[in-house]
Amino acid sequence: MYDFKWSDAEKRLARRVFELALKAELADIMAEFKARAAAAAEPDDMWSIEQHLHHKRREIEAKYDFRYSRLILLFAQLLREGRMQEEHLAGLADEKLSSIRRIASL
Repeated sequence: MYDFKWSDAEKRLARRVFELALKAELADIMAEFKARAAAAAEPDDMWSIEQHLHHKRREIEAKYDFRYSRLILLFAQLLREGRMQEEHLAGLADEKLSSIRRIASL
């Protein structure tokens, strides 16, 4: 979708930002899982937790797609969700940053 050229430095930055955001989101899901598991009182609660985790896994797998053509959209989504700050993207070319800002504002 976005056919930007990525320098080696931008690729390293993008990978680092991607990994940090993924790790943070997985930590949130893990904390939620632990709370739900601790609150489980009935056997049916296990299946509810399982369904929830399955849903979250599918969301994560669809969302965190490390293809350079998709990173602009992902970073915009993460900004919009408050999972990333624009400062984390310092070092990307201005054209990429402006595209990310524009998409995040939609």
